[in-house]
Amino acid sequence: MEKQQENNNNQEIGTDVDEQLINEVENQLSDDTITLQDSLQEIVSLKNQIEILQDKLLRIIAESDNTRKRLEKSIEEAKDYAIVSFAKDLLSVNDNLSRALEHKPQNMEGELANIITGVEMTKSELTNILQKHGLESIEPLLGEKFDYNIHHAISQIVSDEYDQDSVIAVMQSGYKIKDRLLRPAIVQVSKKVS
Repeated sequence: MEKQQENNNNQEIGTDVDEQLINEVENQLSDDTITLQDSLQEIVSLKNQIEILQDKLLRIIAESDNTRKRLEKSIEEAKDYAIVSFAKDLLSVNDNLSRALEHKPQNMEGELANIITGVEMTKSELTNILQKHGLESIEPLLGEKFDYNIHHAISQIVSDEYDQDSVIAVMQSGYKIKDRLLRPAIVQVSKKVS
């Protein structure tokens, strides 16, 4: 009997120990599950932050590259067009030399011939220098179609000889430097009788 009671006591103690052990394991599993869920949520959150930071980094790199390209283009333009105001001032000198040569006398002798030759040489040298620095003359041909991008019309003249809006007289040559217009060619254009 004592043995049986001892077995019953042991069974009760064993049952209590088993229940206690089961409770501890369940608590531990529950805590592990919560910890595992928290860890997974934290991992997902960190991955999202990494993606956001990678996107920001790529945008910053792209913006930096664009800024560098804009700066390089600006420097290149500054090199190409640095002489624009100086060139504009020289164009009037070139125009005056051209006008002087348009009115040279037919019969030249002695000193007058030497002066005219000097003016021609000066104009030629100035034209070469302008071309050397990228200035290009705009010399419309008679009958050429009027182009408002490079021509400036000061008048329209009725003409049966030329098509409508054709250049019929060039009053002043135009100039451009690379692809930038310095001064349009000043022209007269034709107009048909209505």
